[in-house]
Amino acid sequence: MTRHEYTLVDVFTATKFGGNQLAVFRDGRGVEGPLMQAIAKELNLPETVFVLPAEQGGDHRLRIFTPARELAFAGHPTVGSAFVLAAGKDAVLRLEEGVGVLGVTVRDGFTEMEQPLPTFERVADRASVAASVSLDVADLDPAVPVEIGSSGNRFMFVAVRSLDAVKRATPRALAEAAFIFTTETTDPGSTVHGRMYAPWQGIAEDPATGSACGPLGAYLVRHGMSDGARIVVEQGYEMGRPSLLIVRIGGSPDRITSVHVGGRCATAGGGWIDA
Repeated sequence: MTRHEYTLVDVFTATKFGGNQLAVFRDGRGVEGPLMQAIAKELNLPETVFVLPAEQGGDHRLRIFTPARELAFAGHPTVGSAFVLAAGKDAVLRLEEGVGVLGVTVRDGFTEMEQPLPTFERVADRASVAASVSLDVADLDPAVPVEIGSSGNRFMFVAVRSLDAVKRATPRALAEAAFIFTTETTDPGSTVHGRMYAPWQGIAEDPATGSACGPLGAYLVRHGMSDGARIVVEQGYEMGRPSLLIVRIGGSPDRITSVHVGGRCATAGGGWIDA
């Protein structure tokens, strides 16, 4: 039996017990995939990360697990792992994931990751989309389309008219992970307020979704809702885990050239698993 230590970190918040929870095992050597999945299920956090030696010229390789499955890429595990690996210092890291090698910077307590350029596809049946999140078609923002965007994970972006509609949205037989959002925000400095549901991940609602907010930022630029210089996404408020994700999008509405997502992190504790 071997003792495997982990750090518990809250991601996309400057205050512990907010943001999105993450367990980071800084040394995942010797832990096989099925055991990683069993540990993630035991901890029952949104994601658990195992840090391994690099294989593609990066600094480290990450394996990322929800309680139900392994992910090729995820935002808050990338940001949170870089924060833990930097150990309080400024750092520039290249982290290997299933979507490739991603650059992450840690500077003055702010951690920012690059993301693959997103792709988008239009969803035509707005009535079915509204029903899938327990809303009426009239709740959807008529000025912009429903689209599925992906920088490695697929998310259906559903723009709604009001904060009230976001609060009322609940999943009903979702075929895709759904990010429901509005430009009506709780904090005056925010750009959008959102909620993300992906029951197939083993977590019904996610308090902060970095892998969604990159494509979301690109969506906002593509549809003229932001210039991309600084997009602040507030999420997790309905769960009592307020999160702020800072997004930068390079390029133009016709050609997105770069996607960055960042935020602050707070160490909440740690522990070990004997396995």
